[in-house]
Amino acid sequence: MPETDVLAKRVKAYRKGLSKNQFDMACEMGISIEEISLIERGKTDPKLSTLQKIAAHMGITVSSLLEIK
Repeated sequence: MPETDVLAKRVKAYRKGLSKNQFDMACEMGISIEEISLIERGKTDPKLSTLQKIAAHMGITVSSLLEIK
């Protein structure tokens, strides 16, 4: 499974687990709603700075965020 698919599933599951919409999550993470949408659909390879913001919000490391199990 490609890293973008792993990332997409984790970010979407995390957001839904908090009962948040994409707009709210984007605002909290300091990234655009378009970026969240693209990430959740596996349509982009986000910059490291974006991955760092997502991981920090989730309380995990970037390597854990992308870890393929």
